Amino acid sequence: MWRAIILAMAFALLGAPALAQTAMKPTAPQKMMSPAEQKKMHTCEQQAADQNVPMDERAKFVMDCMTKK
Repeated sequence: MWRAIILAMAFALLGAPALAQTAMKPTAPQKMMSPAEQKKMHTCEQQAADQNVPMDERAKFVMDCMTKK
């Protein structure tokens, strides 16, 4: 019985970050962007992830990408 409780708690803890990530509220800059700009930003963020840009350089990469297009 204790094993079942421990397993349930482990699954709950592992699933919590995934749920929090999907339920995040948009930031202030995201609220001010038009849908086209939001789509462009998402595309640039995806490119940064695909190219494995380090996190400390990612914001600059995204901004450069958005001004380029």
